[in-house]
Parts: sequence; C-alpha cells; structure tokens
Amino acid sequence: MKNSSLKIKDVTEALSPLVGSCGYFKVISVIQTGAFVDCGLSKDLFIPKGEQLSPMKEGQSYIVFVYRDERTGRIAGSSKLNKYLYDNAPEGLKEKDEVDLLIYGKTDMGYKVVVGKDSWGLLYKNEVFKELRPGQALKGYIKKLRPDGKIDLSLEREGFQASPDLSDKIIKHISAAGGSASLSDKTPPEEIYRLFGVSKKKFKMAVGNLYKDRKLVIKDEGKYVCV
Repeated sequence: MKNSSLKIKDVTEALSPLVGSCGYFKVISVIQTGAFVDCGLSKDLFIPKGEQLSPMKEGQSYIVFVYRDERTGRIAGSSKLNKYLYDNAPEGLKEKDEVDLLIYGKTDMGYKVVVGKDSWGLLYKNEVFKELRPGQALKGYIKKLRPDGKIDLSLEREGFQASPDLSDKIIKHISAAGGSASLSDKTPPEEIYRLFGVSKKKFKMAVGNLYKDRKLVIKDEGKYVCV
C-alpha cells in the first residue's frame, strides 16, 4: 500500500503541469478500465473509460483535457471536452489578442478550435485558405467577441501593419516573372494564400498601397505590372 501511494504521488507530480489544459495525445495502451496516452512527460496520462467520448484505440491520437479529480486528487484526462471547456470567452480576453489555438475538427462553418487552455472558438471556412488538421497547434487572433460570449478567430492579425514586408514580396514576385505576373483582381484567394500566406483582403490592401506609391500599375483585366 505504501509503494502504491508513492507511485500515485509520483504520477501526480509529473502530470501536474498539464492540469487545466488540452493536448493532442497518442494512445499507447488500452485496458478494461481505460486507456493510457503519451503526453510527452515522464509519466503516461490515464483516460478513464467513462471519460472517453468514443472508445479509444491504441495507436490513435485524441484531443484530451487534463483534470484533477476533486475526490481522489488524481490526475486524469477526458476526451469529453464539452464537460470542461467554456463556450464563452474567459475574463480578460480582448479582441485582437494573440492566442494559442488547437484545432479540434472541421464543421460546416469552418474549424472548431480550442482557444488557450479552456475555451471553444471558431475559424470561419471562408477565411482559412489551407487545410488544417485535428491536433494542429498554431497561433491565432481574437477577431470578435460576440454578444453571446462566443469567440470568432482569425489566423491573421487585423490591420495591414501585421505584414510590413508584404509589399516587397509582391514586387519581388512580379519582378521575378519579368515585371508582369499572372496576378490580378481575379486571382483566387487560395492562390494568394499559397504565394504570400495572407488573405486576399490583406493582399489587395498591399496592392492598393503599391498603386498609390506608383510602384505598380493595373492593366487590362486587373493584371498587375511593375512600373
């Protein structure tokens, strides 16, 4: 019994840094009462069977919330995220704040995302120009805090100043194509993102500045040409 208590204490101390946060962990073994996942620490995290949204399978990875059992003090995980994550923005979060994102999955509206450690948010599909995968961690920004408290997100910081070198990238791209590239007002947003890593809206803001500075002209059919 003494050795068992020491083992539980060791596991608790090892896993304590994860409590209250989500992670994307791979199942390394499944037993009758639950599953163990590799969370990158010295001890594996146990996911009780009753805390699994669907039966976990060895070798598969899942997004898991790490919690401390109030009754026993033991640390465990749960894939039933709605039990632990908030639909509303936490106190102190403001629009334009940079936040850590963890992609949960794709929906009809876009991507459902874990914001920070304990809140749900949404990336709208018409503002995402690359495929995102469940468990992918990346930086994002609070686009809007809705009246109902829900969080709308963006992968880009609002305002042109977030990409001060975008104009140079556009000029270099056009110059490399002999001064006239196949870029125009009709270029699809996906192609703009592939080339420059920004939305078409931000790209057109940069083009507008270049036009005002007389660094490029817009020819027939909206084609961009270096001056």
